[in-house]
Amino acid sequence: MKLDSKKNITNKDLNKFVAQEIKDFSKEKEINLFAGQNIAISISDSPEIDALGFSFEHQKNLIVELTRALVIHGSTLIYGGDLRNNGYTRLFSELVYQYRPSDEVDKLFFKNFFSFPIYLKLEESDELDFKKNGVEPIKVSPPEGLKIDRSKFYPPDTKENLYIWSECLSKMRSEMNDITDARIFTGGSMANFKGKYPGLLEEALLSLKNEIPVYFIGIFGGVTQRIIEALNGKTPPELTMDWQLSQNIDYKEFIDHYNSIKHVDKIDFKERMTFLNEYTLKRLSNNNGLSIEENKRLFSSIHTSEIIFLVMKGITSKLKK
Repeated sequence: MKLDSKKNITNKDLNKFVAQEIKDFSKEKEINLFAGQNIAISISDSPEIDALGFSFEHQKNLIVELTRALVIHGSTLIYGGDLRNNGYTRLFSELVYQYRPSDEVDKLFFKNFFSFPIYLKLEESDELDFKKNGVEPIKVSPPEGLKIDRSKFYPPDTKENLYIWSECLSKMRSEMNDITDARIFTGGSMANFKGKYPGLLEEALLSLKNEIPVYFIGIFGGVTQRIIEALNGKTPPELTMDWQLSQNIDYKEFIDHYNSIKHVDKIDFKERMTFLNEYTLKRLSNNNGLSIEENKRLFSSIHTSEIIFLVMKGITSKLKK
């Protein structure tokens, strides 16, 4: 099936085309394409979503459709999140409960990682609800070198406490990365984060360095769009130290404190930018199963059906058993 580029293509035409392409591409029933595979979703709200002409409801709808497709195909979702009532942890929990196969109600389709000290806020009722919905909450203990009281909640309001949070978040992201088979990125806050870098940036760097198939959806801007720009050889201001310091006056104090303690892997935006600039689209394509042109389309597409098709095509190419 082909679209005639000489004619005006409507969303209805595109949806019909993508639906047929998915059917032709998979050539299988919608079940167990990704059984036993862990697919991580890196998402947080983008601060510029309104300016781009979208809303958080659009972002939620895209994630709902992506999650539905992944769960139907038997994958296990991976996410590192918090406990906000309107956060993605609870959304993923509800989606997994809704879309998991009726004959596999005892299977856990979603692993939600919680770092210290966030997991201290988990109530017993939260854990029971998660497990009922097919969610496995994973509590990641602090790094051994931290001299802290593991029963105490440290609010992220001092440079010392922010150091604890950044080390714990990095450990959580590293452990998530160790079991991740593919990762999807979209949106992402760019400032006022609790780790050493914006969360999605840190997760992208881990995935790219370890040659994990990654899929960057640029529709909602945010950190994901800035990573895309960096992969194309640009230097987005938001991924520079100067811009970050302009957004948070306390960040410099934290960086100085963090870098005075760490002997390796210090906070260095310039070094991270160089890595992204030198990571070619060809290398990205070799790792994620999409052509360079298909990746460029995923970077810019505003069509939910096309985005899902491209992500599913790439994952199927890399992970299908």
